[in-house]
Amino acid sequence: MTNMTAQTLSAFESLAQHLEECLENEDQIVAVIMLEVSNLSRIDARFGRSHRNDVLNELSRRINESLRPVDFAIQIGDNTFAVIVPGLKNKGHATLACRKLIRIATPETPEPERDKGALEVRIGMALYPEHSFRGNELLQRAQLALEVAKDTNKDLVSYDTEKVGSIAVSWEMRDDLAEAIHESELQVFFQPKLNLLTDQPWGAEALVRWFSATRGPVSPETFIAVAEESNLIEPLTRLVLNSAMRSLMMWQRDGHDIGVAVNLPACMLLDSSLVNMVESLLSIWDIEAQRLTLELTESAIMADVDKCFATMSSLKALGARISIDDFGTGYSSFSYFKTIPADELKIDRAFVAGMVEDQADQHIVETIIGLAHRFDMKVVAEGIEDEATIEMLTRLGCDVGQGYHIARPMPENEFDAWLDARRYAQPEI
Repeated sequence: MTNMTAQTLSAFESLAQHLEECLENEDQIVAVIMLEVSNLSRIDARFGRSHRNDVLNELSRRINESLRPVDFAIQIGDNTFAVIVPGLKNKGHATLACRKLIRIATPETPEPERDKGALEVRIGMALYPEHSFRGNELLQRAQLALEVAKDTNKDLVSYDTEKVGSIAVSWEMRDDLAEAIHESELQVFFQPKLNLLTDQPWGAEALVRWFSATRGPVSPETFIAVAEESNLIEPLTRLVLNSAMRSLMMWQRDGHDIGVAVNLPACMLLDSSLVNMVESLLSIWDIEAQRLTLELTESAIMADVDKCFATMSSLKALGARISIDDFGTGYSSFSYFKTIPADELKIDRAFVAGMVEDQADQHIVETIIGLAHRFDMKVVAEGIEDEATIEMLTRLGCDVGQGYHIARPMPENEFDAWLDARRYAQPEI
């Protein structure tokens, strides 16, 4: 097996040449296996480069000792090994070969030895002739299977056209989204919120939109999910917060006493950078913190109540308002209302849309309004589609309304025009 200083290109050439020789015998199954050490950077950081090299050299030795004379192995990168296993009778034998490599790479070690750099590995496998008749394609597909193993946190993935195809599409969208964020191609729309008691503007919810030059309009549910699965959710959240606060600063400068709400993805609640990010942007745009509302879904909070409550408390300490979005759709206990650090409940549209016709929905909405007010919280009803719903919500004491009957989400300039068409009043915050 090559040492750490071998050039990757040369290693690939040797690998490809050996593979082509194996494929000359068409009456056999050949497994192409890519093995990657996934925690190498942590070993390097904790124990140093010298220890990391010792670990990899030991892994190389163990792999070599496990091989049959007809097998071939080579190190093709800093933390990646390729193994060719020819002469197999079926796919099950190929899987057994992979499992053997995993056992070799991650042997059971006594407790005192585990802190010395136990390895974590991922394996991708492609088979001749099932996945391709050509050596270069087999290498590429084994590498794709390895990427799927890393993305799905599995120790072993065999190449599968449908699975790898969907992952490849996700990678392409991730790359496109990264470029869109970097090039400021995403746009923030604003959906107005109305004070139902005064019929005056209360504020707006900031909603990110992506109109891709190549893909056309991309659903927020789609690209936000891609961002959450990658390292893009932090820059995407920063982009929306920054745009929303910049717009809010301009509205305040023009004398519009309103606020802005921004949705926070579930994973950001556990991100230690969130509070500093919000504090920094509030300072940059000279925003009154109480004009910023951060919307968090009920289900996201319930995933880790203690950590989420701590983050929410830190955000409130900055002066920002906390809203519980989609309230009523989760499975939380009402007991957390004793200590929940929130200022607002947002009733899910599923209950609002049917409350005029469905008495059960009306009772649910009325109960949520009463509960929120007992805990000194404001109530926002979303999904308002007609005047009858506004009238009923007003009778029930709901504070704020949002929905297509009031206004659809719109670009900043259109929202400015919407504000100009309304009378202005200081909202009660």
